[in-house]
Amino acid sequence: MEQWGPSSSSRGHKLAEHKAHHMGQEDRQSTADQGQVSLPSLLEELDRCHAEGNASGAGWALAKIGTFYQTQGKHREALTSFEESLKVFEELGDKPGEASVSALMGHLFPQQGAWDRALESLDRARCIQAELGDRAGLAATLGNMGNTHEVKGEWEQALHCYRQSMDIKEEMGDTAGLGLTWNNIGTLWAKMERWEEALEAYGQSRIIQEGCRDNRGLSITLANIGRVHHQRGERQEAAEYYQKSCALHEGLGDALGCATILNSLGLVRKEMGDLDGAKEMYERGMQILRERDDLLRLTVLMHNLAIIHEEKGEYRKALSLLEEVISLDKRMGNPDLKRDMLTFRRIRRRMSMERDLQAESWGKESGDR
Repeated sequence: MEQWGPSSSSRGHKLAEHKAHHMGQEDRQSTADQGQVSLPSLLEELDRCHAEGNASGAGWALAKIGTFYQTQGKHREALTSFEESLKVFEELGDKPGEASVSALMGHLFPQQGAWDRALESLDRARCIQAELGDRAGLAATLGNMGNTHEVKGEWEQALHCYRQSMDIKEEMGDTAGLGLTWNNIGTLWAKMERWEEALEAYGQSRIIQEGCRDNRGLSITLANIGRVHHQRGERQEAAEYYQKSCALHEGLGDALGCATILNSLGLVRKEMGDLDGAKEMYERGMQILRERDDLLRLTVLMHNLAIIHEEKGEYRKALSLLEEVISLDKRMGNPDLKRDMLTFRRIRRRMSMERDLQAESWGKESGDR
């Protein structure tokens, strides 16, 4: 079965408020932008703060260390650092520090599937930001709370948080932030299969993003519009929006984003009966992913290309691709291994059956002669 397709509207891209989410939007309650930092340099900073008796500096250093571990996928170490940082700020009575680290923890917990703990941390950040009058931080936290409620399927709560976030952004004149929130509302409507509302929200997001030249956000919004059309079976419109999104990703140098959209274009082309067009999209995406050694996503496109070869009757090409996919699956411990093996066996069985039918047909023709 092909992946990354429009079979679920939840596949639409989210524009999250936290800087470590998807689009890299500024997170106003996070620690300072870390850039290219190393763990030794952060530990050195922490030691220096301890030696100088700079408790506040140590709290921020621990928060940075937690964020570093989080980016490395070391969630347990990240949580330990965040908890130590939060304790420091609590002892100091540093409310901005408490809010910032609570928001960071609210971003970490979803990566562990701990949605309720995420909401607890975000709500703590929200209360402090409201008390401090930190409108920008509050708007971002409400957006992240909306994201979390949405993942839990609590759509009314999600919409309430998004609208609160939007009200604050309108007061602040945060145009780019409004575009972000409209996009998230569109994705929420799409999950509810309320397609017209989704397109209206995405349309609002698009107008704002075009106006403020937010091409990164626009590339996601256009792809999401394409997904709605794809979900509604409007394949030509879907292809047009996917192509516009892909062009923006290319212009931004976002090769991985481009590869994702090329996969969606491949799915649409296949559904339109354009197998050669689908093949071209998958091969372009595969080239990008091979160059970046993104093996997990590469296996998805290779699997989809194998299906194209199968439909064209090119069984040996399909099986050759799937052999490589299965080898990569085993190397990575990919949970899709079972699916890929089933596809391989099915195509091999189909090739064998067609070969037997051809042999039987040739035998009859020879007998007739």
